[in-house]
Amino acid sequence: MNSIIGIAVKDIKTFFRERGTVFWTIAFPILILLLFTAIFGREFPFNANIGMVDYEKDSMGITAGVVSGLNSTGVFTIITFNETTEALEELNATTVRGVITIPQGFAQDFLAGNASVSLVVDGTSPDVHRLITDATRNFFTEYYKQYYRQTHGVDYIAPVTVNEEVAVVGQTVGYKENIVPGMLTYPLLFSSMVVSTGAIVFEREKGTLKKIRAAPIPAINTLMGKTLAALFQTAISIFLMAALAYFLLGPKLNWNLSLLIPIFFLGSMNGIALGLIISCIGRAPQEASNAATTIAIVLQFFVGMYFPIDYLPVFMQQIGRFIPMTYAAQALRDIMIRNATFSDLFLPMATLTLSAFVLYAVGVLMYRRWVER
Repeated sequence: MNSIIGIAVKDIKTFFRERGTVFWTIAFPILILLLFTAIFGREFPFNANIGMVDYEKDSMGITAGVVSGLNSTGVFTIITFNETTEALEELNATTVRGVITIPQGFAQDFLAGNASVSLVVDGTSPDVHRLITDATRNFFTEYYKQYYRQTHGVDYIAPVTVNEEVAVVGQTVGYKENIVPGMLTYPLLFSSMVVSTGAIVFEREKGTLKKIRAAPIPAINTLMGKTLAALFQTAISIFLMAALAYFLLGPKLNWNLSLLIPIFFLGSMNGIALGLIISCIGRAPQEASNAATTIAIVLQFFVGMYFPIDYLPVFMQQIGRFIPMTYAAQALRDIMIRNATFSDLFLPMATLTLSAFVLYAVGVLMYRRWVER
């Protein structure tokens, strides 16, 4: 018993001596709790941009009240358009998540209690589709109810009919189709980053860093070899996840390898570069491993792996747009769900290429510094 207690005391003392390990052990639960509080602790689950086309523009201000009321729900941010075709183009580009069209004669029909509007919702995200549809129907029900109470002094629920139309962006997808692209983003964060984290700290821990420095080959060649190894291991993770998803879930997705492979490669290079930087900063294998795992877990909330970044508070959305994996996750969804073409992916691919180059260059400079020291 004394030996068991002695070993436990020794390991606890070692743990507290490694300040980096202590930091990440404490930081992990705090960060996760703060993230869940920020994302799910709000009164409204998310805010969506909605296109509004008003063909009525009545003088009584009924349609103006609709726009004002939708904006005040906290769920919608209304963007007005002159024509439905213009609004649908923005829906196809995901600038807006839905389009509400108010037809001519709406005000007169509204007063008579039989008005209707048309609604087109982005069907590629089941959760967003359901939230927008339900919130729109509930709004028009309550809007007419309040109007009738103010004008007649009694409650009468005669909701405005919301006619949902087929989205231009494609057929409504199921949950398995929606989740698979997010699952394939997982190796880009975890596999690539965690694998490459061992580039320096484990070499130094094993005492082989001095041998690498004394070797006749340039240090950069060693780093490139480690990068290729990390790419190979990440590719295995991606292949296994894709194969299992394909055969077990059978999702109806576009598996365009000519577009998917470049995104996987660029996403992996970004993850490897981040892992290399963490590896250079970490002073011990456990510290570096804890840091890489914590950072990967935290980043998955920002990049839209499991739910649209529209779910996030505005400040978290802004942070997410600076994270390279956000563009990889969105590109995978666009390819597999929206049947995106190369021209549609130019911006995310350019962003991933630039970020991979910058991050890897920083990692190379830090690696050279460690080897020379």
